[in-house]
Amino acid sequence: MRGREARFLPTRRGGRLLLPGDTELDVKANDGSVGFKAGAILLDARLPTDGSGMGPSLTIDHRLGHLRHVYVPHLTPEEGLVAGAFVFRSPAIVLADERRALALAVDLDDVAQGRDLMPWLDYDHPRRRIGFGVGAYEPTGHTFFRRRSFDHRGQRAKIRLHVLASTRKADIADPFRMTARFFWQRWGRELFRGGRPAATASRYMEHVVRWAFSPEGWGDEVWQSFDLDDERVGAPVFIVDVGRHPSVPPADRTWREPRAIWNQAWFSTQRCANGLYRHARHVGDRALEDRARAMTRLALRAPQKDGLFPSVLRCGHDGWTSAEWMSSDRRPRSVSQEACHLVDAAFTARMLVEWHHLTGDANALAFARTFADRLVDLQRPSGAFPGWVEPDGRVPAELAEGPESAVSAALLIDLAEVLDGGGYRRSARRALQFLEGVVRDARWEDFETYWSCAPWGNETQRGRRVARNGIFKQNSLSIGWCADAFLAAYVWDRQAKHLATARRCLAELSLYQSVWDPPFLTAPAHGGFGVMNADCEWNDARQSLFAPLFFRAHASTRDPELLERGAAALRASFSMMYCPENAALRKSYEAKYPFFGSESYGFMMENQGHAASDEIGTFTIFTWGNGSALAAAATVRDEWPEGFRAAFPEG
Repeated sequence: MRGREARFLPTRRGGRLLLPGDTELDVKANDGSVGFKAGAILLDARLPTDGSGMGPSLTIDHRLGHLRHVYVPHLTPEEGLVAGAFVFRSPAIVLADERRALALAVDLDDVAQGRDLMPWLDYDHPRRRIGFGVGAYEPTGHTFFRRRSFDHRGQRAKIRLHVLASTRKADIADPFRMTARFFWQRWGRELFRGGRPAATASRYMEHVVRWAFSPEGWGDEVWQSFDLDDERVGAPVFIVDVGRHPSVPPADRTWREPRAIWNQAWFSTQRCANGLYRHARHVGDRALEDRARAMTRLALRAPQKDGLFPSVLRCGHDGWTSAEWMSSDRRPRSVSQEACHLVDAAFTARMLVEWHHLTGDANALAFARTFADRLVDLQRPSGAFPGWVEPDGRVPAELAEGPESAVSAALLIDLAEVLDGGGYRRSARRALQFLEGVVRDARWEDFETYWSCAPWGNETQRGRRVARNGIFKQNSLSIGWCADAFLAAYVWDRQAKHLATARRCLAELSLYQSVWDPPFLTAPAHGGFGVMNADCEWNDARQSLFAPLFFRAHASTRDPELLERGAAALRASFSMMYCPENAALRKSYEAKYPFFGSESYGFMMENQGHAASDEIGTFTIFTWGNGSALAAAATVRDEWPEGFRAAFPEG
C-alpha cells in the first residue's frame, strides 16, 4: 500500500492518517499546512517576506507497538540535530512492529526542485515521533547536522513525504525491501535505464593502468618494487596525493602518510592483484600479469605466527630494506600494533583462495588454510570470532563479538568447498547462527564504525543503541559482509532462510545506495554508496565491493532490481575519476589543480561530499578507488557477463 486504502481526517493544525492494520499517524503542522494526496503527506507553506525562523515542519506521531525494526538515514542523537539532504541517498524512516510495517519516504523530485529551503528528517524514538521539514542547518562534528534560524524572503515550501504501509508478513519481516523497492522503482530504475556510462569500462581501465603503472602517468610514484626476504615483490603504494605529482621537482615531493602497502578489509592489495590478473589475462598483457604476481608474493610474505598475520607493511626511514610489518592503525587505542585484526586477515585469506582459483597457486591456498585452522580454534562459544587477537592470545573487549565475523564465516565456506573440510563447515554454521542475531538487531558495528574519520560514540555507544533514535551506530561494510556470508551459505546448502537473510541485508544496504543525482554534487551519485549513519560521503569506493555482491545475489534470485543496482554500482565505481570522459568532474579537478593534464588521467579521489562539502580531494588510494574499481569491473566481466553488459553495454 502506498497511501491507498488510507483515510486522512483533517484537524485544526494537521490531521490523523488512518492506514491498514489499525495504523494511525497523528500529523501536526508547524508554520504551514498539511494535506494527504496520492499516498503522500504534503507540507505546504509560504514564508513571510521578512523576519527569520526555523522553517515549516511536521511532527508525525506513530502508535506502533514494540518495534522489531527501525531505520533512519542518519543519526540525530540529540534534540536539534537532523538528517539533512546531504545524506538523502534513499531517505526514509522505516518502522515495523509485530503486525505492521511503515516507511515514510522523502520525495526526491521535490528535494531537487527546492533550492531555497533544504529538507530534513528526524526520528525521536522515545517520543515515537518523526520530524520532517525544510529550512537551514549546518554541519557539526564529523558529521551531524544542526538546525539553525534563517532569514525569511517569502520562500515557498512544498514537499511530499510518501507513506508506505503494509500488513504482509514478508514486509513486516523485512520492511527495508519494500522501502528500497519503492525508491528504485520511482527514481533509480528510470535514471539507470535512461543513462549511459560516460566511457566504456575498457577505457576507464586503460586510464587506471596508465596512471598507476606507466612513467607517462604516476607510475614512478605509485608502483613500489623491492626485495623482501630475498624475493622480488611489488605493489601500488597505499596512498599518493598531489604532493607526488610528476610536475613537482623530485626533491620537493612529499608523502601524505609514510609509504606502506596494505592488505586489509578496506584497502586490499590482494583484491586488486586478483582483478589486475583478470584484466591482464583479458587483454593479453604479461607485464600486468607479472605485477599481479608480485603483489601476491608480497601478501604471502606476511609472517604467520600460529596462523595469524599482520595487514600492513610500512616502509622504514631508509627505504623498504627496513620495512616493518604491523596491524592497521584503524583500531582502538587499547589494541597494540602487533595484534592481528581477524577481519583483515580473513579478507586477505579469501582473496588468496580466489587467487588459487585463478592461478592454481598452491602456496596461496596453504597460506589461507593455515590461517583458517587457527581461526576455528579462536571461535568463541557464541559462534563469533574475535575482533583483534594480541600476540599473547588476549582478546580485547572492543568488537570481541560482532558482524566482522561474517568475513571469517565466508572464508570457511570458501575453503570447505575446496578442501571438503567438515570442521570448516561446522564452524561456519556456528558463526552464521551468531550472525542471525546481529542481522535481527541491525547491529552493524565494525572497525570503520568507530575507528575511522567519524569516531563519534567509540567510547560510549559500542554495543548500545543510540537512545534518541532506537538504533545502533551503523556501517555499510558490515551489512555487505553479512549479505555475502549468507549468500555463500545459501549457495552451499540451499537453505531458504539463508537466502532470505541475505536479501534482508541487501535491502537495508540498498538504502545506503543513491537512487538519484543531487544538484549539490559535481559527479554523478546514482548507484554509489554512503558509508554509515554518522558520516556523509557519497560514492565512497565501496560500490566497487558491493557491485559483485548484487550480481551474486541476482544469480541466485533473478530479481532484475538486483542486477540493475549492481550495474549502477559498477558504473559509479568509476564516477570519481579524473579523465576527459568525466567532463564535469574533470573541470572541477582542473580548477583546483591547474597542473593536472593527461598524465593524471586515472587519478581518483575516494568519495565526494565528505564533511558535507563538494570539495575536490587531494589523494588517491589505489586499493580504495581506481584499483578497486578496475578489480570490480574485471571480476564482473569474468563472473557475471550479463551484469557487466548491463553496466557497460559497449564493453
